[in-house]
Amino acid sequence: MMSALIHPQLGTLALLVLALTACDKATEKPGKSDRPTVIISTLVKQGELPREIASNGHVEAAQTIEIRPQINAQIAQIHFREGDEVKAGQLLFTLDSRHDQAQALRSQAVSSQMQAQLMEAERNLQRSLELEQAKFISPSAVDTARAKAESLRAQLAAAKADQSAANAQLSFSRIVAPFAGRTGKINVRTGSLAQASGSDPLVTLTQLDPVRISFSVPERELPALLAAQNKLIVRATLPDGSTRDGQLVFLDSTVDKSSGTLLAKAEFANRDHLLWPGLSTRVQLQLGSERGLVLPLQAIQTGPEQRFVYLIDKEGKARPQAVTVLRSHDGQALIDGLQAGSKVIREGGQNVRPGGSVIEASRPAKSSSQGGGRK
Repeated sequence: MMSALIHPQLGTLALLVLALTACDKATEKPGKSDRPTVIISTLVKQGELPREIASNGHVEAAQTIEIRPQINAQIAQIHFREGDEVKAGQLLFTLDSRHDQAQALRSQAVSSQMQAQLMEAERNLQRSLELEQAKFISPSAVDTARAKAESLRAQLAAAKADQSAANAQLSFSRIVAPFAGRTGKINVRTGSLAQASGSDPLVTLTQLDPVRISFSVPERELPALLAAQNKLIVRATLPDGSTRDGQLVFLDSTVDKSSGTLLAKAEFANRDHLLWPGLSTRVQLQLGSERGLVLPLQAIQTGPEQRFVYLIDKEGKARPQAVTVLRSHDGQALIDGLQAGSKVIREGGQNVRPGGSVIEASRPAKSSSQGGGRK
């Protein structure tokens, strides 16, 4: 009987303890979840940002050519060293020209011979004309003298053409630089055979001053680029951290459909050769300024589908609002999708959940002046 009375009481007590524990847990969760998140807010304001295009570019030589021989001949002399800076018209290679020199001299001799024969034929024709007027010779003799002079005149023209061809062939034995630039690797040596149909050039010549930098610009900037194409200054960052200004000189005639960008090129002076062909560099174009709604980039967050900010409503709760970033500069963004005066979260947004309560962080109190206090 005693055990039967005690067990029900113990069971009731256990149920009471469990109920009280459940109540405590139930009261704890709402308190923790409703605690507001501490944030720092900012207001969306009207302002303006520089209209700037920043892009990665690559340095290109203004001209690069492969120096190749026009004839098959032995290399007689090389007049420069690998990597030398050469001037326009400077002699680079001399080829063996003994055979071509002989041909040129022979052509010149034939031309001189034809010239002498023509002069004699013209004198004979003149005498024949005088004799014909005196009735000493027949007209047919004059015709023969005239035909001989005309034939020699044609032969002289052919001889002069051969002489010009021989001189041109002889000029191929001297290879000069077509423009000022820097030479690359020399692929032949003195005494080796230079072949016009060879796979490798004798040397490659690259113009380093000026140079061009090619880069891509967004297609949306095309109207502004076309409007100011001849006045646009392009600023490039050099390897040593300094900057250099150049001039926009080229816009491609088509837009790349896959990337939505347009190829552009700017020309830069490069006397110090800090801009080397193939080098990657950062370029910037200034297109004036654009006015609109300005917000710190710090306030903009990136979601799985779009960018957004946390808008603080009148009840002090955070509500996500999609925005479009039109451009950014120096930590500020020009946006669309909000109204001027809207209050958004600038710092602490990563700890906020949609619909959650937020509270402004209190400003740190000013520190009291230091010094000994009264006792």
